[in-house]
Amino acid sequence: MVGSVRKFVLARGRVVVLIAVLALALSACYRPLAQAVKNADPSMRPWWCHSELMPGDPGAQWYLDHGYSKGDLSWNDCMTVSEDFDAALAYAMQWPTRGAAERAGWHAQVDYAEGMGTHHVLGSPLAGTFDPKRPTFLQYDGNTPDAKLVGISWFVNSGPDAPPAGFPGNNDWWHQHTVLCISTTTGKVIFDGPCPAGVSGSTVDLRSFWLLHAWIVPGWQHEPDVFVGHHPCLQPGGPAPMDDPCWDDAMMMHS
Repeated sequence: MVGSVRKFVLARGRVVVLIAVLALALSACYRPLAQAVKNADPSMRPWWCHSELMPGDPGAQWYLDHGYSKGDLSWNDCMTVSEDFDAALAYAMQWPTRGAAERAGWHAQVDYAEGMGTHHVLGSPLAGTFDPKRPTFLQYDGNTPDAKLVGISWFVNSGPDAPPAGFPGNNDWWHQHTVLCISTTTGKVIFDGPCPAGVSGSTVDLRSFWLLHAWIVPGWQHEPDVFVGHHPCLQPGGPAPMDDPCWDDAMMMHS
């Protein structure tokens, strides 16, 4: 556990050490941890219920243009999000490796990509509905069967004009990949944009679809903003080692 067992960092830069709930942190039980924080100091929030806007976060412009900002969730919203995270994580952890997922019928819509990992889907990614307890995509840290689960995400048809309502509160900022090039042989995404000349693929219009990541898998939490679009430690050549400075960015708390 990279972040949760080191410390519990709450909104406004204050740190509260909650020794009594370390055992819960080891299993990433978000709802019990949220309740423990609330009991200790209701003016605070656990890290996943407080978000900071990350520079260059994809999709931010729509929200900024419409007057949204990130920050503390209400306690009611925090508890609901925490319950949803527990359920979504329990669902995803049934397939802790890429090999396990593919044996169960998940297939790679996108192979490993910097900042995101893979995007594995069960069935069609265009089902388009939002179930907070059942992510659309499972994300793995490589293209081999032993690649580890690092993230989850949702892909929802909300129309071209506005993102889905999504999770309670205003911290989940969805983004779009409006046009993708899909291989005609593998069915995988091969280009983020229209298919270049000479590429064997189909250009697919996805302007009605919106994507949201949640970095809640133990060891891969992104504490400044759980919903950030790209994880800094999923580097071009694969996952960064634990001594890489990218982990400081992923676990850095902002005041």
